[in-house]
Amino acid sequence: MKLQISHQTNYYYGDLAQRSVQYIRMTPMQLPHQVIHQWNVLLPKVATAQKDGFGNDWLTLSRNEAHDNLQMQASGIVEINTDTERLEDTGQVPYLLFTVQSPLTQCSQNMRDFAKPYLKKPTLDSLKELAGALIMKMPFVKDTTHVGTTASEAFEMGSGVCQDHTHVFVSLCRDQQIPARYVSGYLYDDTENHMASHAWAEIWLDGYWYTFDISNQMFQPSAHVYVAIGRDYSDTAPVRGVRMGGGYENLYSQVLVTRLS
Repeated sequence: MKLQISHQTNYYYGDLAQRSVQYIRMTPMQLPHQVIHQWNVLLPKVATAQKDGFGNDWLTLSRNEAHDNLQMQASGIVEINTDTERLEDTGQVPYLLFTVQSPLTQCSQNMRDFAKPYLKKPTLDSLKELAGALIMKMPFVKDTTHVGTTASEAFEMGSGVCQDHTHVFVSLCRDQQIPARYVSGYLYDDTENHMASHAWAEIWLDGYWYTFDISNQMFQPSAHVYVAIGRDYSDTAPVRGVRMGGGYENLYSQVLVTRLS
C-alpha cells in the first residue's frame, strides 16, 4: 500500500528569538516492510543530517539570526507491506535495553495490580487482553494530558491519548522484564484523516517485535508508518530543541495521510 504523507508544523513566538537549535525527527525509517519512495523535509535553513543511537534519522537545525517563527514541512511517498504480522530485530539496539524504565514510564503499584491477571504467564494473547482492558480503563480523550505526563499520572487520570496509552503499556511490560519500545509515526485510516502523528508500542516475544496499538486496538503494522523508535516520547519526539528569547509560543501542526491508487 502506497501512502502520500504531509506533515506540517509551525511554531509562532510572541517575541523575537535570538537563536535556537532544533532536533527534528520527521523522516520515516527504511525497514524490510517499509519502503521510502520519496521524502523531503523543508526547513528555513540547511540542517545537519545524522542518526541517533536508535537508528532514527535526525536533523539538527541551528539558527543564529533573530526569528519569530519556525516552519517545517515534511512530505513524501511511503509504501508499506500490509501483510506484515511481526518485525525482525534490526540489531540497532540490544532488545534488553527496552526492559529498563525511563522517566516517563515508571510503574506504580496500582498499575501492577491492574495488569497482574494478564501478566502471570505473558503470551501474545494475554498481552492483547491487557491492551483491551487498558483502553477500557483509559479511554481516548484529548487535552487531558501533555507531552510530559508520565505513565502513572495518565493511569491515575483514567484517560489520555496514544502517547499515554503507549507509555502505560510499555511500563507494564517492562515492569515484568518484557522488552517494550515506544514507536512514533503516522497512521493511515481509510474512514477519516488522522490529523496528528501517532504512537504505539512494540513488544519483544519469541525473537520478534509485535505491534500493540492500544488506542486503535490494532496488533499488526498494516497501517503504520514508522518514523522513530525509542524508550519513550522523549526519544522519538518530532521536534525538540532550545532557544534564546522568543517568549511564549503557539504551535500549529497537521498531518495528512492518503492512500495512492
